[in-house]
Amino acid sequence: MYLFRQVDYAIRCLVYLTRTRDRLATKGEIAKATSAPDLFVAKILQQLVRAGVVASTRGVHGGFVLARNPTTLSLLDVIDITQARMAPRPCVLDPRACPLRETCPVHPVWMKIHRATERELRKVTFASLARQAARLRGRRTLRASGAGY
Repeated sequence: MYLFRQVDYAIRCLVYLTRTRDRLATKGEIAKATSAPDLFVAKILQQLVRAGVVASTRGVHGGFVLARNPTTLSLLDVIDITQARMAPRPCVLDPRACPLRETCPVHPVWMKIHRATERELRKVTFASLARQAARLRGRRTLRASGAGY
């Protein structure tokens, strides 16, 4: 499965917004925290606002905040918003994409892979990703200070 760069950046932005849910975050702050280019972040945030995943406030003290509950927002949701449907082969999404679909011995395998991938992506929520990010950040801080596990 191939995910476009904008999906990766959108996931990073949403993990950051999940971790900073108690306040507005500026576009520049999000870009810096996620190591994503400002222009990409602006485009992605607009897309997420249109989808109702992120809310924005304009003005000097404006910014962005997560608008959905991170316990119900999944990786699959974000992939569906930021990228056209994903599948291992075009025939999985469009039966007309391959005239051999009915007699293809591999087609059932592609379908099984597609369903399993979607099921796993649906299980991963942004609440769990934010918790994991906090654990990893803590581990990195311990290493930087010379402390052990």
